[in-house]
Amino acid sequence: MHVNSPGSSLSLRRLEASDAVGAFTFLAGAFAVNRAGVAWPDIARLVFAYGLTVLGPGLVITRRFPTLTRVGRLSVAFTAGLAAQLLGWAVGVATGQTWLVLVTPALFAGLWELAFRRFAPAPRTQETAEAPRSRWWAVGALLVSSAVALHSLALTLWRITPLDHHLRWYQDMEWHVAISALAMHQVPPTDPQSAAEGPLSYHWFSNAHGAALSLASGVDIDAVSVVAWFLPVGLATLGLAYEMGLSLSRSALVAALAPLLIAVPPVALFSEVIDTGSTFALIWLSPSHLFSLPLCLLLTWVVIIILRTPRVPVPTAALALLLALMGPGTKVSILPTLMGGLGIVTVHALWRRRGVVRPIVLGAVGGAIVLGTAPLFAGGGGGSIFLLGATARQLRPWRELQKMGREPGFDVLALFVVALLATYAVILLVAAIDDVVARSMFIGMFLVAVAAMFALAHPSLSQVYFMRGLQPVSAVFIAWGFVALVNGARRRSDTRAVALAAGIIGGASFGVALVWQRTSVYEHLAPLRMSRMAPIAGVVLLLALVSIVLLARRKRHPRAALSLGASVLGYSLAAPVLATAYTMTPEYAPVVKPANPPTATSPLTEDELEAGRALAQANPESSLVATNVHCAAVVTVDHCDARGFWVSAITRSPVDIGAWAYSSSARIRNGVGGYRYMYQPYYDTTAFAQNERAFSAPDRQVLDALAARGVRYLYADSRASRVSPELADLTTTIFSSPTVSVYELPPPSKAASSAS
Repeated sequence: MHVNSPGSSLSLRRLEASDAVGAFTFLAGAFAVNRAGVAWPDIARLVFAYGLTVLGPGLVITRRFPTLTRVGRLSVAFTAGLAAQLLGWAVGVATGQTWLVLVTPALFAGLWELAFRRFAPAPRTQETAEAPRSRWWAVGALLVSSAVALHSLALTLWRITPLDHHLRWYQDMEWHVAISALAMHQVPPTDPQSAAEGPLSYHWFSNAHGAALSLASGVDIDAVSVVAWFLPVGLATLGLAYEMGLSLSRSALVAALAPLLIAVPPVALFSEVIDTGSTFALIWLSPSHLFSLPLCLLLTWVVIIILRTPRVPVPTAALALLLALMGPGTKVSILPTLMGGLGIVTVHALWRRRGVVRPIVLGAVGGAIVLGTAPLFAGGGGGSIFLLGATARQLRPWRELQKMGREPGFDVLALFVVALLATYAVILLVAAIDDVVARSMFIGMFLVAVAAMFALAHPSLSQVYFMRGLQPVSAVFIAWGFVALVNGARRRSDTRAVALAAGIIGGASFGVALVWQRTSVYEHLAPLRMSRMAPIAGVVLLLALVSIVLLARRKRHPRAALSLGASVLGYSLAAPVLATAYTMTPEYAPVVKPANPPTATSPLTEDELEAGRALAQANPESSLVATNVHCAAVVTVDHCDARGFWVSAITRSPVDIGAWAYSSSARIRNGVGGYRYMYQPYYDTTAFAQNERAFSAPDRQVLDALAARGVRYLYADSRASRVSPELADLTTTIFSSPTVSVYELPPPSKAASSAS
């Protein structure tokens, strides 16, 4: 393999197999994006914008970071370059100078190079070992994982979010589009659904990325937010896993397995109903989660390098700080998880009585960043409470028992917790890794994710994202641990015999899992009986005990340890392979017909879409809008599902009182009156009543009150509630149809003079 100097330009003196894979993936991705509705000229502009604001600056910033392949080099540069792009977005939007979105990333990269110019680029090979050889099958595995990711993206997110809106979008994507549209005008963005609550306290960097890309390329925010940026971020995640596995383990087999275990993440399911949806790592319907994956991988890798290196290079420490500053705005769970890893490394260092200072300093910096940014980014955790066994108590079987009048006891809670922990049995393979620092780091991160799952209860079960966000890192370490077991067995036996034995044992375990997952006990587990649960839990605990003993004695019994690892990995691959196969199966595109009265999934009418476009065109400065649409099912009723986010999404405008289900006030009141957060009424009943009167019984006084709140436009939909014809006399009509109208209020000063 030709190993480029990470500090040099991407030399073309000798092509690598991964170069061909990269070129093919790029072309296939561009074709898929075009099929999803983005025109070729727009794709060209997006590629230019990515190169100018992300990849180019990233190549400069990471010039001194050691990588072994061009795939890794580009993936590392892309991830680090996101920080430069976000800075450019903040400067450009804050100053109102869009051209600064394009220029600032390059200026930042130039200043970075100037600051670290006295430090030489990273050497061609790392000093710890000779660079590992590339293998065609490792590159092939990366290609397969990329193909799986691309196909799943096309058949999940892109399939249900058509750019022509002939289908009703998944409501969260409407919510994210609204934030991204507002981020093109505000730093930081306010809550576009409930403007009265002020700045949006949420990890919104994925939305800022979409806004920056739209500003830099001129491509519509819809196309950017639900199509364009997902693929490069997903591919960067796979490329980083490939390079991180190769760099840490020095093994091409680890590099091959890591991205595959992201595309098909191993999870040992013992019951279909005791699962947190962990069979997918690339969750395309969660933009903030997907955007966090490459950052979590790269930051973990950089921290491990800092902990292992005898003398930390200053540019590497600066890169770690830059990535850490991105953490809370990308996903609030990233830094706490990393701090858990640093905690275990510190404990181990104290036991060894050396190397204590470095993890403590890193942990302190991380803690300071978390605390300092909490008001801006941590609001998504609103409504969370400390609850023993939290995730187990939020599972469907637990709720079904409560509905039956049977309050589950501690014995049922313990069984559920054991069953959930057992789904991560494959993590035991990490014990086979000999690198103490890396192993300790991962164990600490995993323990924090477990603690979050079973101590924090979020109204939307979002505590599971601590574990989901760790899945790409887990994939690297699982692959590393399994290959360590393979290498241990190879020292005692012929390589082919070891491979054959591992394949047979893993295949048999995979087959057992397939059979078990078709039994009635696995599929239903209802009614819940201790006679069913206890044996399963007993078997799981026994297997865990045997696994721990075997892994602890793996050097004495390497073949037995490998047999264990192959069986656990084989069983754990059954559920995700089935889930992936189901997802990958082509189906006819979903067709949802209009409904009267409308439902939460019935498509928007042509009038509603045209009115939204008209308002977006009339409101380029993103002034505040009032609407009578709040509910997912359009019709406004008490305690409705307040996730009708589409008004702010299609109008590209913030709404004074829109669909408030995801607001901080709603999450905090989760459970009040027996209603979940999305069914809670608006927190300010007086303001809400005033808003509704503006549509059903308008007069000059109520419209003046809205104008005083900053409202400039009204989006009135008769499907939601009664719209008075008098509105047309009191306002300026922007758009009118039989069911939807858009009005402009007079400015507050004129409103006041008219009232007087």
